[in-house]
Amino acid sequence: MKKTILLSGVLLFLFACGNDKTKNEAELQNQELLSLIKADTNVNKKEFKKIVFRNLDNIEDSEELNLPLLSKVASNLNIKYSNIKIDETSSINYDDKTAFFVLTIVERNRKKKQSKDYTDLGNYFQRKYLFVDRESGSIIAEEFDANLGYYHNEEIQFSKSHILKNLIYLNENTPAIGFYTEANANSRIVLYSEKKFTLLTLTDNEIRKVLYEYPIYLTNGDSNGSGTYQIETLETGISLGDDKTNGLFDLIVTKNFSYEEAVEDSLENEMEENKELKIKKESEKLKFNGKEYAFHRDDRHRFLE
Repeated sequence: MKKTILLSGVLLFLFACGNDKTKNEAELQNQELLSLIKADTNVNKKEFKKIVFRNLDNIEDSEELNLPLLSKVASNLNIKYSNIKIDETSSINYDDKTAFFVLTIVERNRKKKQSKDYTDLGNYFQRKYLFVDRESGSIIAEEFDANLGYYHNEEIQFSKSHILKNLIYLNENTPAIGFYTEANANSRIVLYSEKKFTLLTLTDNEIRKVLYEYPIYLTNGDSNGSGTYQIETLETGISLGDDKTNGLFDLIVTKNFSYEEAVEDSLENEMEENKELKIKKESEKLKFNGKEYAFHRDDRHRFLE
């Protein structure tokens, strides 16, 4: 009798364990199914990030450059493919049907008038923005940027315009393309370099520059060319705020100013190597006024006199 009761108890225990195991497996399957459903519903959702970049080292550039499509674009623009400076051309896919290019086009043997004489400054490089059809290369919208045009032998040179890897959503439905271009002085004495950041959108088949040439990096200073120098540097980070103005998120800009002064170690001049470093932090909020993120350019030095 005792053996029968004991056996029944064992069977009941095993049956209960089996039920718990079945229940746990069912719950696990339900959780996995729920996760798959959530993942499926998020497939078509746009990537939405608040931080555009924390600092310049944090920026990821787009590595897309569809050369076959670029060839079609050149044909549709009626320009020679050989007149496109490939190493200064960038692109990114804007959506399933549209791509965006920043082209650098070479205009050879162009003269620039200075005073009463014409001076040969070498080839002229023009910067052009383009939205194109990804299949045919047909032009949807185009615009030259005169501010980024330069001659080969001019003192101020412009780099390739680097497009950010990810689109920036200024609200839930407005994607923007961000890119930056560096200007620098070709001099060992004058220490000048500046990176300017632009945000643009495609609206009703028109290019709209909602933020234009905002300085995200700036150096000013001078050097004797052999180790003694003083230089002030501005470096920024940009993120999207929680508040909106006229439908678009405010932009929060963090500014880091630094100052460095160095004196060359010289036995002849009885000078010892000396370095000084100062740092100052500021911030700024940029609001969309219905047309653009307006800002006042601030060229005040925080340390240099």
